[in-house]
Amino acid sequence: MKHARWLVALLSGAALAVVPGVAPTGATPTSAARLAAPADDVAPQSGEGEQEPLRAALPTNAAKSGGQRLCRPGTPPDAPQTTVFYGGNRLFGPAQLPYASPVGPLLAGYQRFGAQTENQWVQNYTVPGDPTRLLFPPESGFVLGPDGRAVKQRQTLLPGYRLDRFGFTGGAFLAPLGTPFGARSLAPQSLNTPPTPPATTPPAPLANYHTYCVLKPFDVDSGSIAPWFAQPGLGTQFQLNPAYVPKAGANLTVQWLLDHKFIVEEYLGGPCPTTTTRAVPRQGDTAPQAC
Repeated sequence: MKHARWLVALLSGAALAVVPGVAPTGATPTSAARLAAPADDVAPQSGEGEQEPLRAALPTNAAKSGGQRLCRPGTPPDAPQTTVFYGGNRLFGPAQLPYASPVGPLLAGYQRFGAQTENQWVQNYTVPGDPTRLLFPPESGFVLGPDGRAVKQRQTLLPGYRLDRFGFTGGAFLAPLGTPFGARSLAPQSLNTPPTPPATTPPAPLANYHTYCVLKPFDVDSGSIAPWFAQPGLGTQFQLNPAYVPKAGANLTVQWLLDHKFIVEEYLGGPCPTTTTRAVPRQGDTAPQAC
């Protein structure tokens, strides 16, 4: 039943996804890789504010009525923290991958080291001389064009669009609901359920995975994800850009969007969708009732 709920929620958002252009061949680890904090701590790129945003196709009545009628607010339960790591290394993720729904379906075909060995992966994706720190991709993980710049464009997310994310709400990256884990080019540690030593972060849902529904329109930088961490990538990522939400300024994060009612968290194991749920909501659709 939970798998069915997850699939319905996935379809309700996937039809609105816009993948900008055809992605060029992704980058591989080179000296161009940026030694930085995790991607969520990278400042958005500047110079994008004048672009005309793409607008996902959604009936105008849905935008006018707001996302309240299209979303199913809910809070996922906390899961037991990860205490046993693959190879005893927290960067390698949990010893047992989290195959329970809603995370499990995103791991179909996933290989934590891709086609590499553990040693090759550590050599390619950790800081030289410090194998406890990850090496993150350049340009916030977007596919790079021939000029070495990120291939991205401004896009408007409209009410009813569904998003998800691995990680706490202090970050600035989201993805279309149901994007496979390998298409996100995340490190295996993103599958850990907090708190993980030595961190003192609060408890979280399984793999710290969260799903959201858009209540009010807002703009993001949208583009294809470059292959990294031995993963194929080429999914779509949305990066929050303060230039598009001036009133947020430097405080723009997923948490800010939650606090200001631009998005709401959903629990995919919660209420069952009604028969009126469609990939693209129509006039008269209502929020699903509890099972």
